[in-house]
Amino acid sequence: MNVQDIASPAPDPLRILFVCPTARAGTPQYIHNLASHLGRRGHRVALLTSVGYELSKYATDYAVIEAIDRFRPRPLLWCRAWRQLRALRPQVIHYQGGQHPDMLLLLDNVLRIASSAQAVYTPQELQSNNRRAHHDQACKRLLGRMQHVFFNSAENREFVRQDLHLDVEHSSVVPVPDLLDFMRSDVRPEAPAVPAGRALILCFGLIEPRKGIGTLLEAFGRLRQTRPDTHLAVVGKPLMDLAPLRDCIARHGMQDHVDLVAEYVSFERMAGYFERADTVVLPYEAGWNSGVIPVALGYGKPVVATTIASAAEAVAHERTGLLIPPADPQVLCDALLRVIDDRALRERMQPFLRQAAIDQGWDPLVQTTEAVYRRVTSA
Repeated sequence: MNVQDIASPAPDPLRILFVCPTARAGTPQYIHNLASHLGRRGHRVALLTSVGYELSKYATDYAVIEAIDRFRPRPLLWCRAWRQLRALRPQVIHYQGGQHPDMLLLLDNVLRIASSAQAVYTPQELQSNNRRAHHDQACKRLLGRMQHVFFNSAENREFVRQDLHLDVEHSSVVPVPDLLDFMRSDVRPEAPAVPAGRALILCFGLIEPRKGIGTLLEAFGRLRQTRPDTHLAVVGKPLMDLAPLRDCIARHGMQDHVDLVAEYVSFERMAGYFERADTVVLPYEAGWNSGVIPVALGYGKPVVATTIASAAEAVAHERTGLLIPPADPQVLCDALLRVIDDRALRERMQPFLRQAAIDQGWDPLVQTTEAVYRRVTSA
């Protein structure tokens, strides 16, 4: 099936309900893109999510049902949601996200009372920073109920087998596409305040200990000795004490060359940073698969990443980026310098970056997802 086939209306449209307790960041962005593509294919799609869903104003191809609130009950919202769900009569319920498997399990118990839909699951963050001891058992029970599970990396599927001691019989590995794909048509970029003429290195996403930001700052301090006309932006919501990072920036005298943007920025600013970046860096030292790599590929930016968090599944070394060992400032410095300075390397990478954006794009995922929906509903 080619791209034109995906864009054309689907025969025999399905009724699909996505369920996600998370209202912001990567998982909702994943759902928004997938639900929008399916809606444009003619399927009837709705999303049951938390109050404050950040993509509501962009949801033109699917319905949004905001009823979940982890902090207080919302009986009026749930009465309205129940009526909407009864009217939808979903054939497929697609659960999303691994941060709250206990809540998804509870929601599955409730939804099974009102629906005979077939259930599938995409557990994006199986090893998330929100993981609790009781999550493993809830996740095992939820996975065991599913007709199909979409893993976003082979590493995640192996984690379920090794750590949760569960072999999921019906599953597939589908790479994460560009989570910010919708921004190309729906958002006007807001350019960051980076001086003209400086090459911009972008590190994007949650700021947390496992990300290796300290190693990145040490590497950037060395890099500026060779390339003083470079700029580093570390952008994301902080989940750690920022004092050591600020001390490192001051120690190297990099205050005018490093932007430590410790906040969850708007979509306009996200788009501006990715458009302005010369390269995207992921200096991870532990953790799980990242949604930043496909965004970088979608914007045609080469990636410098450590061989952590399934990066080797998403980055082709010397084609769409460079893969390096973790926790080594000098190796990271050399890799960043090479991407910035080697024009021939960047030119060689461009066709591979364009092809990767297609191969790991939304059209292949929509095709795979729709085929699974057809199989489980016809079984």
